Amino acid sequence: MTGTGQDTKQDTDRVAETSLAKAIRLLPIVAERNESGVTLSAVARKANLTTATARRLLQGLVDGGLLSFDPYSKIYTLGIGIFNLAGAPGSPRQFDPVRMELRPALNEIATVTGETTFLSVPFNDEALCIDASGDTYALCANTLRVGARRPLGVGAGSAAILAALPENQCDRLIAASSDTFSRYGELNAAEVRRMVRHWREHRWLINGSIIIPDVGAIAVAVFDQTGQLRAAISVAALKSHLGPKHRKEIVAVMKRAIERVGFKT
Repeated sequence: MTGTGQDTKQDTDRVAETSLAKAIRLLPIVAERNESGVTLSAVARKANLTTATARRLLQGLVDGGLLSFDPYSKIYTLGIGIFNLAGAPGSPRQFDPVRMELRPALNEIATVTGETTFLSVPFNDEALCIDASGDTYALCANTLRVGARRPLGVGAGSAAILAALPENQCDRLIAASSDTFSRYGELNAAEVRRMVRHWREHRWLINGSIIIPDVGAIAVAVFDQTGQLRAAISVAALKSHLGPKHRKEIVAVMKRAIERVGFKT
């Protein structure tokens, strides 16, 4: 039991965390009714909060720009601040157009191969994962998640993006990141150069369990019809699933799916 003026710092922190968690829980409630807006009573009922508590939390979100409140209609909607956050540089939402265009291919590849498929895009000197399809839980050891950023060359998709860059830019990035590569399993600059050479010869590459034991990945770079590099798609699987014959089958599936949506490899 805590009394006024007798709360310990730990108790205060715990209350603050609880309030924050409650406030965060209100955001999706407003979001699901954002088109028409939602009233205080509806939010309180959905969140199982008292009206007074819901009002206080909602006001905090309004003050922070994450929600908007119309004092005349008494309706809450998402605020401009939350859209600014969602569209911040490096956010997966920034790349929604290419994600939507390639989503059918990503799903087709995952369905046909039965493996986990990732979509990554170039972002400065990194690769940003913006989408995934298939059973990502099955590869729980795989650290790649939507929103994850990797230095170019780290991971199959990231290496495919690196390999598709102009040769002098690719070489410069490998040299600059040689110390960084060693943080990722057994990856090193020589292995990245090997993947790059393989892509240049075959237009696809494989990361053979270098970063995560027993998990490998095959990747292709994705170009639009003008030849501009747009993304990379990678198929991650257990190493035992990536024998020489199956590799070629996976690549063929990837190329067909990507061409079907109007892109090239």
